[in-house]
Amino acid sequence: MRKSPKAFLVQAETILDQRGREYGDCFDLFERMATRFGYTIGEKITPYQAARIMIELKLARLDLNPYSEDSIIDIINYTALAGAMQSHEDTKDRPRKTLKEIDFSDVLNGKPSDS
Repeated sequence: MRKSPKAFLVQAETILDQRGREYGDCFDLFERMATRFGYTIGEKITPYQAARIMIELKLARLDLNPYSEDSIIDIINYTALAGAMQSHEDTKDRPRKTLKEIDFSDVLNGKPSDS
């Protein structure tokens, strides 16, 4: 059966939602994965790197089985998770401004905020 790119994305989203209900918060899970991977190789691994490792696992499986729909869907999801992990890393240690510190004239004029 011929599938559209959107069909793969819809299927990936359904599986991502199911896994979220099964395994819980993705940020907590990937923090744990990163810690465990780090123990294995003897250096610190970030949650983003843990997601990238999982993508590589799925790509290695495609090397052995040139077409596996399951692996394709998993790669889509691990790529989305990698993006989420990196965006979380990019914002979690950033200092937050209080309302008193925000220049609302910049906000109202469409200038980017650094918070």
